[in-house]
Amino acid sequence: EDALEVDAWARELVRDAALPANDVSEQKPPRKRSALWSRYALGGALAASLIGVLLWSNVPRGADVTEIITGPGELRTVELADGSTLVVNGNSRLTYNEGAPRLVTLDRGEALFDVHRDDTTPFVVMVGETRLVEAGTVFNVAADAGALDVSVAEGAVVYGHGAEEVRLEPGDRLLRPAPSAGVEILRADPGEVGGWRKGVLQYDNADLSSVARDLSRALSKPVRALAGAERMRYTGTLAVNGPDHEVMARAGALLGVRVTETEEMWEMRPGDASPP
Repeated sequence: EDALEVDAWARELVRDAALPANDVSEQKPPRKRSALWSRYALGGALAASLIGVLLWSNVPRGADVTEIITGPGELRTVELADGSTLVVNGNSRLTYNEGAPRLVTLDRGEALFDVHRDDTTPFVVMVGETRLVEAGTVFNVAADAGALDVSVAEGAVVYGHGAEEVRLEPGDRLLRPAPSAGVEILRADPGEVGGWRKGVLQYDNADLSSVARDLSRALSKPVRALAGAERMRYTGTLAVNGPDHEVMARAGALLGVRVTETEEMWEMRPGDASPP
């Protein structure tokens, strides 16, 4: 069923990309596109690569499914058969099929994709009903409870969800708080994409709920922003190297929060809040 859906979507994109500008053979109203998508056109190379989906997506699946699960604070590097490399952040889960390594499903967490270029077969990342299609790219994807964060360091990625399609170029960052929400496009430093691999988290006016999710992947137990801390914002860098208590002590000072450790988690509250 997933393969059929991908096929239909790819055919539609290829049809739209290949249709000549002066084609009037069909008197149908133009399909609505997002305002952001109208800024971009599918190039010939991308259209050609999407044709490969029609062949690739019918590869039998099932017996050779590989599941990658990382625990909190664990990083794992995965080399795929096509030459692509995945770096999986902590507390993440993704799956792919050995017979079709260019289709990866990210169920939760975060991964950096360094994709081997193949002009005939694009690389597709599925996050729920959302498809991220690329052809020779370095990009980062984080997915948590329906929220999606995609940043592109090299190449291009096409975001597709329902009828909405957005092409992301190097330095583009797409944020979507929920599957039913609209997307926001921000700018990111391509050199900072996937900085968590080196123990560095970079933020530009991020809410502390997002910061807490990132810290939860880096540390051995979850981090929660409570009592109004979730609405606080932060711009700057956090280093997550070292023991958890040192990381949280640094984070507390930079974020302006009071940090408390319990048996189950780390809690962050506004610095002027009363102790729990």
